[in-house]
Amino acid sequence: MAFLFIVILLSATLYSLEYFTNRMEKVVFPRRHFLQASIKNMAKKLGLIHSIRDLKDIILVDIVDILQVSGGAIVFRYHNFIETISDGEIDTEEAEAMISEGITDHPSLTCLEINRNEEYSSHLVLTAKKTNTLLGTEEMQWLNLVISYLSVSMENLFLIRKLTVRMEQLAAQIPNEDAGEFAWFRKIMFELQEKERSRIATDLHDTTMQDLFFLKRKIGMLFEQSRGAKDSSQEVNGILEYIDVINMNLRQSCFELHPYLLQEIGLVGTIEKLLDLERMVVPFAIDFRAFGREIIEAGDMETKRHLFRVVQELLNNAKKHSNATKVIFQLKIVHSNIVLFYEDDGVGFEADRTVPREIGGSRMGMEQMKSRILSLNGYFELVTAKGKGMRFTATLPRKEGMTA
Repeated sequence: MAFLFIVILLSATLYSLEYFTNRMEKVVFPRRHFLQASIKNMAKKLGLIHSIRDLKDIILVDIVDILQVSGGAIVFRYHNFIETISDGEIDTEEAEAMISEGITDHPSLTCLEINRNEEYSSHLVLTAKKTNTLLGTEEMQWLNLVISYLSVSMENLFLIRKLTVRMEQLAAQIPNEDAGEFAWFRKIMFELQEKERSRIATDLHDTTMQDLFFLKRKIGMLFEQSRGAKDSSQEVNGILEYIDVINMNLRQSCFELHPYLLQEIGLVGTIEKLLDLERMVVPFAIDFRAFGREIIEAGDMETKRHLFRVVQELLNNAKKHSNATKVIFQLKIVHSNIVLFYEDDGVGFEADRTVPREIGGSRMGMEQMKSRILSLNGYFELVTAKGKGMRFTATLPRKEGMTA
């Protein structure tokens, strides 16, 4: 009986001790409680990662903030190059050199491997804490747990990226005679590409362009306060003008990535704006004419978006390969079809040879440009010869409505 009483007493004591420890952990062990709570938040955020950029904005910023280090970086080492994302104050060149040389012990940096496969390896590199102390045992345990979660997430991200590239290659290789059967596949690929373009354009607008705006304003304010010498004035004005040039180039890149004007001013107006911008920089004359504008604009948004992309890629091809003096675009309605006609007086190429897969900045390739047309159940005609320029005609069935 006494033994049973002792067992019950010990059990009650241990249960009470565990209960009060858990209840008082927030007060007695605040750092441990904070780290445990942050793990749950971190696990939720890992599900939101869709790109390398997200790793910085969603994960790396939190790691640097929670561990109270001066800075951190995630270094990706591929076979031929190194890619790094960083946050806070960290010497990225030193971190990259550390990974390249395979150094694991460093007096001021902590390096932990995230994952490794046949194509790349990734490492998390952290500076010392802001208090100039090393990471404690609990913090290292927390960090190793985060890395185990991050490793799975990054591997999934890598496989998705690899699968997307492979699907793009397959979409470009589908024979033209099978276009109707695989139209759905091409449409999915182009929808994924448009979403990624839109995301990149939004990131540029919300981050880089805003940073340039505040940088220009800050430089202007400092100059107004200092009222320096004439030489300084000219130098500052030169810097401000250079910032304006960068900003203008970024705006054009955002427009090309995500042609938001399609919904505001229509396909014809958007093409006119694109060509107006290009006329200022290209070495050839550009002529554009549209016939049946109202009927064209009454078509669906998907067709207009693809037509705009084809115009972009033809224009980029002319800039990169044609050596033309004149380029002609025409957009018109023929019966129940929308017809895009392109012609240049450039060097042309042998029609039976393989067309370069990369066309200018869009990097979509001639084959994928054709895939856009085939995905909409259209057809194309390419006429070219070496020294005789190039003609390209795309014919697409016109669809009513304004579907996205």
